[in-house]
Parts: sequence; structure tokens; C-alpha cells
Amino acid sequence: MKPLPDLSDHFEDHHGLSHPDWPAIWNLIHETFAEEELHPAWDQAAIVWIRRLADQLGAGYRVDGSRNFILLSAKSQRDAANFLHLCESSLEEILECLEGAASDAGYGRHVIFIFASDDDYYRYVAPLYPDGESPMSGGMCISRGYSHIVMPPSEPAGHHTSMVHELTHVCLAHLPLPAWLNEALAMRMEQLVCGTATFVLDGEVHRRHQAHWNCETIQQFWSGRSWTIPGDSFELSYNLAEVLWRKIEGELSAPREAVIGFIAAADWRDAGNSAFREIYDLGLADLVEDFLGEGDWSPRPETWEPPPASSGDGVST
Repeated sequence: MKPLPDLSDHFEDHHGLSHPDWPAIWNLIHETFAEEELHPAWDQAAIVWIRRLADQLGAGYRVDGSRNFILLSAKSQRDAANFLHLCESSLEEILECLEGAASDAGYGRHVIFIFASDDDYYRYVAPLYPDGESPMSGGMCISRGYSHIVMPPSEPAGHHTSMVHELTHVCLAHLPLPAWLNEALAMRMEQLVCGTATFVLDGEVHRRHQAHWNCETIQQFWSGRSWTIPGDSFELSYNLAEVLWRKIEGELSAPREAVIGFIAAADWRDAGNSAFREIYDLGLADLVEDFLGEGDWSPRPETWEPPPASSGDGVST
């Protein structure tokens, strides 16, 4: 394979950390290499980028790798190897559980950054939020350019859970999923792969849902905008997404082929309503009504603020 071209002119520094100009790098790589060389070429480009970041972050950071992953972290060699083993086994489980919808296709290995401090983490993600402060989060899947997962400091169990959540987003990134379904599936994979039990729905939480959702706020949920609004909107969006998925997976008793068919066909432009109606002969409003009672719950894309929020914005949490 030809040597990788010099990429040094295709990085911009923000807050002292390098962010690649991915469109320029894409053109350079695809003009230089044949199709069969693209996977190793992109892998080399990723390593150049990650080593550059490691140097900028300073002492303690290291770069480790496995068959399908490259990890930038301050973990010891042993801890990094253990984490990469979890990444490999988790990837297998996600692809098996969501076979027919999830995909591992693409160039280069999966990239994960685990920052040693909150300051390093928020310094890295700050350019994604030029109009305000970065939201608090346990991790993000950044799909702009070379998709990668970033996480702040946490206990090992927290990193495992966040990794599975964000890796699910990576494996579904080729689909035009509505935000609610994307997040519901990521939470479901957390539970299946990590054994977490994060779902909470008691009388108090149900009353909060009833107080919050109405004909206007439900459109924020369907469009994905509710995940960008701090407070109850953000928190209850995750919970409602999980409620709806549990109804689909459990109460509708559909065969696995129908469930995967819905995931594969769902489109953020109508919150997945057409695909849901085609497969289940129900509307998404019927699921919400079963949970919240009568109301104007149908997705109405014509009322959404343009452009509707989706996984296409480049960041999933």
C-alpha cells in the first residue's frame, strides 16, 4: 500500500486540541488509494489523529488497540487491554442482538477517547456547541467525519455502560433513525449487554410525564428537539423512549423479524410513524395514548422547526 499522505495541514486546533478537517482528508485519501486500500488507509489516518491528540493532552495518555478498536486513554496497559476486550465482546453482542439492522461496515477501526479529566473532555467537545456550554453527559457518539466515541472520567463499570450505549449508536448510524428510537435501542443494549436495570417508572414519574407532555411538547419528542432542552424535557424524553420501546418489544408480541423490520425502515422525517403503521397496523400515537391517555399525540412533521433534530446532527448521547 502507498504511504499515507502528510495530513499535518488538515488539522485545526480548538482549545489546544486537534480537530481534523474530515472533508479535506476524505478527498486526499480517496484520491490516493484504491478501494481495497481504504480500510488500512483510514486506520492509519485515525492513528495519526489520535497520536497527535495524545501528545497535546500530555503525560499519562496512551494509545492502545485491538482488532476492531483504537483507544486513547490514561488507563494502564492492563486496564486498557481489559477495556478493549469488553469493547470487542460488546460489539459482537450488539451486532447479534440487532442483526438485520445494526452494521459494522465502514473504513478504519472504531475509535474511543476516554479523557482523564472533565476539563479535557469538555475542552474536546466544546467546538460542537459554539453557541453555548456543552451539556453534562456520560459520553457522546460523534458521527461528523470519522465516527468516534468520547467519554469523561468514570468508574470502569460506567465506562462499560457508556461504551455500549454509544457503540449502539455507531452500529445504527447508517440508518435514518428518529432520535427516540435511537436512544431507546441504545438503552436496551445497555441492559442486555451490561445487565443494568436503569428503567424507573413509578407513580411519581408517571405524573411527571402527564404534566409535561401535551400536543406541543410531544412534537419536540418526535422531532428529537426535546433532547436538547435541559430539565424535565431531557430526562423524560429518555424515559418515554424506553416506555414506548418496552411496549413495542413486550406488549405487541411481534416476531423478531417484525421488530428488526421496523428498526430498519423507521425514518426520522416522520418519527418512524409510517414504518410502525406498516408493520404493526398501529400509529405511534396509539402507544402514547396507552401510556398517557387520550390526546393529540400523532407526529406532525409539518410543525417541526427546520431542520428536525435527528441522529444526523452528528452527536448522540
